[in-house]
Amino acid sequence: MDEPQPELTPEVRPLRYSFWTGAMMLQGSVTPRVLPNVLKFGLVAEAIAIVALATQHFWNINLSVPVGPFSAAGAVLGLLLVLRTNAGYDRWWEARKLWGGIVNQSRNLAVAALNYGPDDANWRKRFVLWTAAFPHVIRRSLREERELPEVSRLLGPADTARIAKAEHMPGVVSGELSRMLHHAADHGMSHMAFFQAEQQRGQLIDYLGGCERIRNTPLARSSAIQVRRFILMFLVSLPFALLGQFDYELFAGTTILGVAISARLLFVPLFVMLMAYPLLSLDRIGMELQNPFDTRRLDHLPLDNLCRTIERNVMELLREDTVAGQHAPELQSTDLPSDVVKALAGSSPTDTYIS
Repeated sequence: MDEPQPELTPEVRPLRYSFWTGAMMLQGSVTPRVLPNVLKFGLVAEAIAIVALATQHFWNINLSVPVGPFSAAGAVLGLLLVLRTNAGYDRWWEARKLWGGIVNQSRNLAVAALNYGPDDANWRKRFVLWTAAFPHVIRRSLREERELPEVSRLLGPADTARIAKAEHMPGVVSGELSRMLHHAADHGMSHMAFFQAEQQRGQLIDYLGGCERIRNTPLARSSAIQVRRFILMFLVSLPFALLGQFDYELFAGTTILGVAISARLLFVPLFVMLMAYPLLSLDRIGMELQNPFDTRRLDHLPLDNLCRTIERNVMELLREDTVAGQHAPELQSTDLPSDVVKALAGSSPTDTYIS
């Protein structure tokens, strides 16, 4: 007899995704942005179908061409678009990994300062506030914005104005963090902890440089131009290949000005639009993914959420450090092993030991 299966709690129930909801969703889709061009290609195809119908009826000239070559051309064009989309996605994913590094290194820098920095509450608070402000400044810099409301809330108007006036705003914050670390090294921070914190600060600048490289170096423009020319040539010439596929009357015995209503008038533009939609969508997706920091792009990275996460995390570390400092008992030499007491007695506070 089968044992009854335990009921899944809400926390472990698998998430349900609706195919139809995802297929019909417009928010976050490129459909609204490509639909006007899809309709334009449909109008061009309708005009070609009308001209072809008139020339065949009045002058007995057949404008249709074989459909075979278009199958190969469509496959090549689709491959080019997929390669371009993949190149754009690689840039988007690299930017996300760089921001993942910014998140982690910001936390590490705050932890290092609070655990190895000088026993100065003002210094510790100021360092954490500047660390929390750094991602906000990076985000605004990547978006070429000079308004810094989050930074003003953390650092005050004077420091915010100084940052906003700088040509490279993140450099001001990085320099201030470096000066505070040097101050800490002169007031009790060990050399090893100082070098580790400086390395983490430098890695933040490295991640910023990677983001600036992505923003300032778009994909080759000549490649995008050629792909769009191929799309234009393919979709404009495709109606001539479809003429022979629908060479029959749509409504038998029905004519307009003595001309029978051909199925070409309905199905040629319809099939051209069905082909135009995926091609133009892939082209648009490749363009949208080029700059993952621009809020005008559909798939821009959620930098606002990432910056708020960093700020919450480092401020929580500061609160925990403050509470721990208020309630931690003073460490006496009698609480330490005798060999550690002897080692400390024969060394200076600034000695650094490397194992």
